Amino acid sequence: MQRAVPKVLIVQGSTDAGGRLASVAAFAQEGVRQAGAEVTVLDLSAWMLPVMVLQDASQQDLPTIRHVRQTAASADGFILITPEYHGNMSGALKNWFDFLYLELAGKFAGLMAVTGGGGGDMSLTSVKNSFNWCHGFTLPYHAVAKPEDFAQEVLVSPRVIDRVYRIAHDVVRYAPIIRGAFEAARREGSSPASGVAGVHSDD
Repeated sequence: MQRAVPKVLIVQGSTDAGGRLASVAAFAQEGVRQAGAEVTVLDLSAWMLPVMVLQDASQQDLPTIRHVRQTAASADGFILITPEYHGNMSGALKNWFDFLYLELAGKFAGLMAVTGGGGGDMSLTSVKNSFNWCHGFTLPYHAVAKPEDFAQEVLVSPRVIDRVYRIAHDVVRYAPIIRGAFEAARREGSSPASGVAGVHSDD
């Protein structure tokens, strides 16, 4: 039986169009395609989301929110790219997370950050925490691009490009396996034997 082609969603987690983050995303997109997966890019500068208001149920019917939820739900895996703002992920990416939960459960993500000179650890940790709290799994390997890794806003560092490609290949490699195992466990029902997936047996 022929396996379905994995679907990977790359999220450009900034309201700033183009620039360094877009260059990293372009390399990630190329890496996903080289690995043989279908890729979609969600550029949050092009899909401006409202600030999530928990009490406003009408937000769920907005075209932008429906698009965000649909692209996340259909993805097997994710590459999440954030600028580092004050030692954290961007507000745009956090707001993306706020509209999601079940769409990320049992999924797999690789993480990347673009910094102003810092190490990126704090921003990557915040992204990892948010994805994990949605019952998703993250690759224990990441890429960080600093100002000196770019020329004219284009990523040129062989070391960082190598890491971006490795992450892309690993997301394509592991995302279908993790999602398949999670869905199989979820179908077992809500008993403790089904693990965390059983929490979602009725979803």
